[in-house]
Amino acid sequence: MASDDLERALRETLSRAADPAHGVGRPDPAGRAIVKGRRINRRRSVVGTALVVAATAAATVGVVQIKPDDRRYAGPAWVDDSPPEVVQSLPAIAPTTAVPAPSGTFDRDRMSAVEVPVDLVVASQLRTTTGTAITLPQIGTVTQAHESTKGWLVVGVLPSGGASLWYVASDGSSVQVLHAVDAVTLAPDGRRVAWRDSARLFTAVVDQGTLRDATQASAPAEGRPVSFVGHGVVMERTGAGGQQASFDVWWPRRGTAYTPVWKPGTSEIYGPLPDGRTVVGQVSAEAGDRPCLALLDATNALEVLKTACALQLNPRGSGTVSPDGRWLVADGAGRARLVDLRVAFDGKASAADAGPELSDQAAWANAATLVHVSREGDLVRVKAGREPEVEEVPVPGAGADDRLLVVDPMLV
Repeated sequence: MASDDLERALRETLSRAADPAHGVGRPDPAGRAIVKGRRINRRRSVVGTALVVAATAAATVGVVQIKPDDRRYAGPAWVDDSPPEVVQSLPAIAPTTAVPAPSGTFDRDRMSAVEVPVDLVVASQLRTTTGTAITLPQIGTVTQAHESTKGWLVVGVLPSGGASLWYVASDGSSVQVLHAVDAVTLAPDGRRVAWRDSARLFTAVVDQGTLRDATQASAPAEGRPVSFVGHGVVMERTGAGGQQASFDVWWPRRGTAYTPVWKPGTSEIYGPLPDGRTVVGQVSAEAGDRPCLALLDATNALEVLKTACALQLNPRGSGTVSPDGRWLVADGAGRARLVDLRVAFDGKASAADAGPELSDQAAWANAATLVHVSREGDLVRVKAGREPEVEEVPVPGAGADDRLLVVDPMLV
């Protein structure tokens, strides 16, 4: 039945049932019922629409409130990349059973008196700033050590070859995380690790001796991981036959096959800037043999962004960038040189004397204090500034033949 016919029938029925005493000109009962029904329908429509809008707004607010911030900062800044994608699952790596490591104490008062601001590895013993001495597992020559969650990550190389990774807990116990692999490097946050094992590249988080959130990719014919920039892994290909080394960056989070684009003109990578996308390095000058300091775009095949060629830097010399990205300490003209990166690429490049040349063992105790082992094997502290303060730091109880290694602190 059409709505007009239904309305007409309802009007006639109610009119017949109405009281005949109703005055002329007053609405009949059918009219009143129909008008009231229309008003109710309109109210219901308005209320329903309002409820839908309110529900939509509430849902939107809820989404905004629970959505986490995608950008995080840790040491060299994290990059706002796409979510991690595991290329292939990590093969099972069974860590060795935790073994006790002898520990003891040393003269903390003497250590404090000379103001050693970081942990040290002296021969095969880890000495902490709190006065604890932990004998490390028999992992060979310690090449890297980094403070980690409730302990340390330690990389060692055996005389037979192959690098291994150990997690040493603060109670002296230890777990072998990686067995003999080709190369291992630790991230500045003290949690991530990258390594090469035969024809595969891996990166993962080390959580108190357990590997998780791992990705892997096919390794190039040549090249090994040497450092990190944000979520990227800096790769180095050693030069052969008189050729210079070259570099590239592997981005595991992109989830694509890794095909390196080696940059032969890049002769050194000193370290990342806090944006997680830019590295400070060294490139060949257009004329002459003197290398140039350079800012390189790690996300775009190490494209050169800026150069500063007035500094006297050693080709392939050691160097390191402070955690806040302001200072560079690098070898140049037979000495370590301190460079203020805030003005180095604005035509105001200058380098101050910063003491003896660096070895590959250096760590920033804070944003302006570098502790490193010189090429002569001495522990040196450099306080950055307009006029850097350089001081040789004696190590209590260290023998003349004991090898020193500076432990990277967690500055995040």
